Amino acid sequence: MFDCHIFLPMPFISVIIPVYNSDDTLKECVKSVLNQSFSDIEVIVVNDGSKDVSGGIADDFAEKDKRVKVIHQENLGRSMARWNGVKEATGVWIAFVDSDDTLPVNALRDLAEMADDSTDIVFGNGFTVFVDERSVVELHEFRKLAVRADGTIGVPWGSLYRRDIVTYQAFDVPREIYNGEDYIFWLNIIFKTDMPVKVVNHSVYNKGEEHTASSFFWTADYAYKLNEFRKKYVPAHLHKMYMPEMIEDRLTNLFAVTLCQPRRVWQNSQFYKDILADMKECGINFTFKQRLFLSLPSIALRKTYSKISEILH
Repeated sequence: MFDCHIFLPMPFISVIIPVYNSDDTLKECVKSVLNQSFSDIEVIVVNDGSKDVSGGIADDFAEKDKRVKVIHQENLGRSMARWNGVKEATGVWIAFVDSDDTLPVNALRDLAEMADDSTDIVFGNGFTVFVDERSVVELHEFRKLAVRADGTIGVPWGSLYRRDIVTYQAFDVPREIYNGEDYIFWLNIIFKTDMPVKVVNHSVYNKGEEHTASSFFWTADYAYKLNEFRKKYVPAHLHKMYMPEMIEDRLTNLFAVTLCQPRRVWQNSQFYKDILADMKECGINFTFKQRLFLSLPSIALRKTYSKISEILH
């Protein structure tokens, strides 16, 4: 008796594209993925309740190329769109591409060539972090880079993740955390592995125009909530080990807050008080430029100072 079931080999990479109202960029995005020199892929487009014709564009691709799958869902936000894509993924490795971005033609080939049994993560765009053009970075060192969100660490796109370490927890962030949720994703992922990270030291991603970060209004309350998630996803027994990096990233958030809120607001916030307490415990002090910046009485003065200083870098 013959088994009539057909078992299709799993693709090497599942590329997940969350989509919300992206009909002006989606075609070029999907084309750049389908036209990769590395073709052992599946493409999962997750239409997150788009009100434009994005869903129809995705369906057209699926009709023409069997590697494309489309999920239509109510609007749940980008994190849940990514997670629902991951749930449908059959690939050994996961890659994320935003619907307003594109991939260079050899991007997936360059990432795939680094993917083997000695790692769970292949980090692309390695030129954005200080790793001396190494192709392998020891886990503890890379965790430090991730906690302080160096370069493009802190965004899910441009890298490969072994499917086994990408779990629901990485996407379990409330929708009100919509700036910094990618950073939380990375914290979850980097503490799920016990292997070194492979690095591709050139560009494997073409970023489109950024909208969220440039228009975001930072508040001390928002930064506090973000830090509470940070503390949750960096394992508690490792807080002391990574506290200097946690402080460094919080200072970046603090400087952003001071350009949006009056001094009397952030200075009396729990977020600022927690930073001071942790800095004292770690023996970390503000630099002269930082103290000067924080002492300025108005947002206008701080904005002027930030333009002529390296305070935010």
